[in-house]
Amino acid sequence: MRNLLKKRVSLKHLLITALTIALVFIPLYFWLATKQRALIMAQVEKQAVILHRQIVLTRQWVADHSYVLISGKAAQASPKLVDPAPSDAIDGKAYTRITPAGLTRRLSEYAARNDLYAFNLTNFNALNPSNVPDPFEAEALEAFRSGQAEALSRVEHRGAQRLFRYAAPLIIGESCLTCHKGPQYRLGAIGGCISVLIPFDETYAAIREENLTLFYSMAGLTLGVILILYLATQIFVFRPIKDIRRFTARLGKTPLVSAADLSEGDELERVAGLCYLMDEKLKDQHRDLEARIATATEDLNNTNAQLADANRELAQLNQAKTEFFSEISHELRTPLTSIKGAIDFLKRRGGAAGDTPYLGIIQRNTQTLIRTISDFLDYSKIEAGRLELSCEAVELDSVAAEVVTNMGPNLERKQLRVQFAPTEIGPIPGDRHRIGQVYSNLLANAVKFSPAGGRIDITIAQAGAEVVTRIEDQGPGIPARHHEAIFRKFYQLPVDGEHTTLHAGSAGIGLAICKGVVAAHGGRIWVESEPGAGSCFCVALPVEGHAADCVEMLAGEPTETGAP
Repeated sequence: MRNLLKKRVSLKHLLITALTIALVFIPLYFWLATKQRALIMAQVEKQAVILHRQIVLTRQWVADHSYVLISGKAAQASPKLVDPAPSDAIDGKAYTRITPAGLTRRLSEYAARNDLYAFNLTNFNALNPSNVPDPFEAEALEAFRSGQAEALSRVEHRGAQRLFRYAAPLIIGESCLTCHKGPQYRLGAIGGCISVLIPFDETYAAIREENLTLFYSMAGLTLGVILILYLATQIFVFRPIKDIRRFTARLGKTPLVSAADLSEGDELERVAGLCYLMDEKLKDQHRDLEARIATATEDLNNTNAQLADANRELAQLNQAKTEFFSEISHELRTPLTSIKGAIDFLKRRGGAAGDTPYLGIIQRNTQTLIRTISDFLDYSKIEAGRLELSCEAVELDSVAAEVVTNMGPNLERKQLRVQFAPTEIGPIPGDRHRIGQVYSNLLANAVKFSPAGGRIDITIAQAGAEVVTRIEDQGPGIPARHHEAIFRKFYQLPVDGEHTTLHAGSAGIGLAICKGVVAAHGGRIWVESEPGAGSCFCVALPVEGHAADCVEMLAGEPTETGAP
């Protein structure tokens, strides 16, 4: 058996699997058996609790009515009754008065005769010898009076019979004080206890039967799991290993590997040995491959040349894409402009057509589409290097003031204050419309991310050969790792920890356009920000013109665009 285990991986796997599953299922069986026994015991105890409460309710009813009458003479009259003698005959029968304790005893004897259950009223000061507590009841009374327990239960053996015993205290009520006098009888005190005895043999047999059923079920489940795992590994693991073993046997007949080298160990060890031997053999063939690699290198150089040609072709395709992007933007903007004009005409006419709110919605969305397409068109020009500047002498203070005025409704909507003080800086050469476009994009972003009721600061100051415009908000701020990336096209900050490229209502190219326009003027744009401290976007434009048409304008010559 030991030699067989040494040579067969499948037997090793089966043995380890069986031991592992057994170590898992055996504790699981004992845990389930314990829980099952606890559940059955809880049901028996619940039955005893219900019986105890029924007895207490019966006693309470009798106590509230002072006594009950039973037919005939009692064997022994209760000393607690003022008049325990039989009452006058009623309908020719004599009746005897009995107390709740007497009724409890008679009911217990009646139930015991029918092999149902039994119960007993007991106390340390019992007048009736039959009510003297046994050891279990004495233990229960001590626990109740010391406050250590509210109820007590256990299983006892009486000869060959098993009994479930339950005891709970009997609380003294007002009706009890009618008959019971003395310092030991106080309202709310423990006057004794009622112990319940329930036959437990059938319950014990049921527990054993359930445990046996659970054992067979767990054993069957264990064997089933082992069998399924064994069959699965035979199909998906050991069958391929057998194929590998047959392959290694065939290799043993080749000059590469001798059969004697593959005869020791189990299947996996023989496969591992084959791999080591083949590695040694293949090293000898490595030199031959180096010569072939040298030949292949020449082919690779030829392939690289072909890739260079392909890259040039891709560049041409990218240029064609940019031109297509520009042309399709023109084609889309033209009909949208016509739609907007038609809507404006309908609104000017008034009447039923002008009163509908849908025209306003169409107008706003059309304007949004036009702005978006214009942004795409501008960026396509920037990307293609064909952005045209209509240069003139630009007063940056005037441009900033105009942008703030145009942004007035948005500022009022969020109750934002703009702090901007004009300066004495002279005009600089540039395209007034494009610079206003940069200011509008930056101020729109500041409005978008500023909290309601906040403030936006705009400052324009000369720093050497540049004029620097700073637009500062009180928004959430931007982490340093995103300072460069936000100026790329279609890039926006992550939302809730996840990266996204576009937000609702944004094309994601506003800052990219700003960067392209500023670069066309020979300027710089950057952001100064950190999380929780707001953001400050800075635009630095040269005091002297950068673009060719701006230089010509400063020299007093007309530009190609016709700007003065």
